[in-house]
Amino acid sequence: MANENAFLSKLFAKLKKVKHIEVYAVIFLAIVVMAIWLFPSGGSKQTSIEQSFSTTTTAEYAKSLENRLNSVLSAIDGAGSVQCMITLDGEIERVLAYSNDEKNSSTQNTTSNGTTNKTETSTSNKEPILITVNGSSEPLVLYEIMPDIKGIVVVASGANDVRVKLDILKAVQALLNVQSSQIEIFVKGNN
Repeated sequence: MANENAFLSKLFAKLKKVKHIEVYAVIFLAIVVMAIWLFPSGGSKQTSIEQSFSTTTTAEYAKSLENRLNSVLSAIDGAGSVQCMITLDGEIERVLAYSNDEKNSSTQNTTSNGTTNKTETSTSNKEPILITVNGSSEPLVLYEIMPDIKGIVVVASGANDVRVKLDILKAVQALLNVQSSQIEIFVKGNN
């Protein structure tokens, strides 16, 4: 124990002599955090590059919204069994990463009568960045812009109660940031 304390004391004394040790410590911690973020543990998780391949379809996005809305609305007091359908205005827009190669050149010519002509040319080549994972090449998707919600239909067994219907309307407006004119609420039948 005494040897360990002496060793630690010597180590800390040496570290105190290093200039800007705080900067080195912060850089080291930043590298560790980035490594954890880029390479998460566990075999089932995808890296950020692999996630760019699993882009969402419009139908999957709508279904995800519907499922989440169903679970929230069914928790409203008196709502009972709830089913939702969401229609979207358009498709998901994907913003890709591009590499931009620009070349500028300038030529200067002197004619026989002594005048000088200067010609400048500029070329730009913009190509999407491709990433290969598991033998498949796909463009790198920076982010996706989801389409606006066109309309929502909610069918709830408790929608015959005006208070429940109003609570459902308020919840849908708050969750999806839509106008009341885009929402229709109906009483669920006994099927």
